[in-house]
This record gives sequence, structure tokens and C-alpha cells, in this order.
Amino acid sequence: MMKRTAVVFRIFSAFLFSSFLIHHSSLPARAQSAPSTRPDTVQAPVDSEFHMTKSPLEAVLLSSVLPGAGQVYLHQAWKVPIIYALAGGFFYGAIIQNNRYHWMIDSINKYYARGTSTDSNHAQFFVSPREFYRNDRDKWWIYLGLAYIANVLDAYVSANLYDFDVSTPGSSPFESYYDPIDRRGGISFTLHF
Repeated sequence: MMKRTAVVFRIFSAFLFSSFLIHHSSLPARAQSAPSTRPDTVQAPVDSEFHMTKSPLEAVLLSSVLPGAGQVYLHQAWKVPIIYALAGGFFYGAIIQNNRYHWMIDSINKYYARGTSTDSNHAQFFVSPREFYRNDRDKWWIYLGLAYIANVLDAYVSANLYDFDVSTPGSSPFESYYDPIDRRGGISFTLHF
């Protein structure tokens, strides 16, 4: 009972922490500026404030209501089969272990119902496997919950990084190449003076 309470407390703590992050991500950022003795020489355009293309709050809410919907909103639909495969696998594991757990309970009750001492000894044999299947079932439910939380956090992070441009990397003196026809590759180094 104590382990289960600790697990529930951890899950609840993770939920509160992620709720805190989600809430504070929707608040506008305010910078504190120290009083300056010199006037600013660069005049910024009036509407120079950065506006995110995709809302992290909307992505999180979509993924919370329907797992994978936030990823579709962010044009990352390739992640949806991965999310559902993980969730389906964890759900399947929980159902299988739940069926085994209930089969063990039925076996124990069947032996105790006979009322003989031999049958009571047989029933004791099934107590340890019953506890194993119950604990394993609970682990699968926890894995399913963690997959759900990972889905929501992925939507949040992806929405915040949606406008991050990586298409023009800085110039590097190293360049690599690969020729698939000749199956040759190499690295070149360029030094400019």
C-alpha cells in the first residue's frame, strides 16, 4: 500500500509540475531594464514584438484532449503513429496482466472454497504470482500515463520550437559528401586567409 501511495504521489507531482509549466508558458515575458544614462541609439520598429506562429497552450490542450492532435496542429503528423503504438502497447500490456491477475484471484478463491487444508496450501502457492501480476499491471498503467505526459510535453516543446530556424547553419570549414552511386564519401577542410 505504501508503494502505491508513493507512485500516486509521484504521478500527481509530475502532473502539478507540468500544469505549472503550461500555465507559465502562456504568460507574456517581461524584461526588467535598468535605468540607462545614455539614450538608446537604435530605434526599433513599432511592431517589432515577436509573435509565435503556433500557440503552445493550444498545442498542449489539443494533445491533452486527444493524444496526437497537438502534433497534427504543429504539422508533425509522423509522430501520431508512434504515440498510438506506444499507448496501444502499454494498454495491451495492462489488459493482459489484469486478466492474469484476475485469473490468479479466481484460482485462489476456487481453492479456498473447497475448504481442505491441501487446497489451502495450493491457494498459498498462487499468492505470489497474483501479487506479481498486480504489480506488473500497475507498472503498465504507469507507463501508459507517462506516454500520455510525454505526448503533452512533446506538443509543448515542439510548439515553442516551431519558429526556430535551423535551415541556414553557419559556415563551417568542414564539409562532408557522399556519392551513393560510387559508394564513396569524404570530408574536406577549407581554410580562408
